[in-house]
Amino acid sequence: MWKTSLSRRYSFFCVFFIIGICSCQENIAKPLATVDGIKISISEFNESFATGLSAVIERSSLTPEDSDRVKEEALHALIDEKIMLLRAGALSLSVSDAELERKIEEIKESYSGEGFERMVSVQKVNYSTWKEALRKRMLLEKLIASEVHVHIIVKENEARKYYSAHKRMYPQEKRVHVAQIVVREQDKADMILNMLKSGEDFGKVAREESIGPEAAKGGDLGFISQGIMPEEIDAALFSQPPGAISPVIKSFYGYHIFKIIERIEGTKITWSDMKEQVIHDLRKKKEEKAYVRWLEELRSRAAITIDRELLKKVTITLNHAHE
Repeated sequence: MWKTSLSRRYSFFCVFFIIGICSCQENIAKPLATVDGIKISISEFNESFATGLSAVIERSSLTPEDSDRVKEEALHALIDEKIMLLRAGALSLSVSDAELERKIEEIKESYSGEGFERMVSVQKVNYSTWKEALRKRMLLEKLIASEVHVHIIVKENEARKYYSAHKRMYPQEKRVHVAQIVVREQDKADMILNMLKSGEDFGKVAREESIGPEAAKGGDLGFISQGIMPEEIDAALFSQPPGAISPVIKSFYGYHIFKIIERIEGTKITWSDMKEQVIHDLRKKKEEKAYVRWLEELRSRAAITIDRELLKKVTITLNHAHE
């Protein structure tokens, strides 16, 4: 079973990948893989790898085995995307221009003044490419919502049972409900912090800029108990009032900005206090399991071919930035 969420894995190093492909025309023309007859070209793999893949190693160099694994996982992530897009097509799902424009307007509204245009300019974003990537993400979200999430039901009695069986996950000591934005570069983190101080919506910025797996939920990490996080993060989280935005904090994973949503000061917690959080946690757990089963079923019905000899000819070189 291949892994499908490389973007959810963090590295202890900030690493940039450069892909080298053999330049002969014959190899460039050949597909790396096909999904139900749809070709995945070297150039498409290259673009997806370069723009959508987080650093996935915890060492300063790639062994041949590491290289093979990274390429294999990246290709399978692209294959999964193709499978889901084909499924969306089979269901006649689409994202209309009107839906896309409404989403773009929502994103723009989360930036004050000309903040959105400034962000596009500073980051040298190709607007057309970004727009189509947003459309594709919206389509996949619509597909998963209609095929997976719509079927998930969490009853209060099963949530109570889950809570009773997992009380250790909900300690009674001091806790904070936080959201985070994490990026790889300090300059970008500093720019985002300035934007937040100017009134930008934290959740919107998290969805657009954070590399964390919780970005799609506005950076919401849920409740965190005191003493769980690294000391420098723990100190920042438990020394600020609700609504506060932390300074930029460096960790092995990147540069973090936290927002304090709520604090619980260690008083006795009742079921009514925890009900919403437990139902949320159980729903998320059930959604993740259902998503895995659903994607496995789609894979089993797809005709997938991979040119592994051609994949071996794809080489990866590492350029390292500062930790």
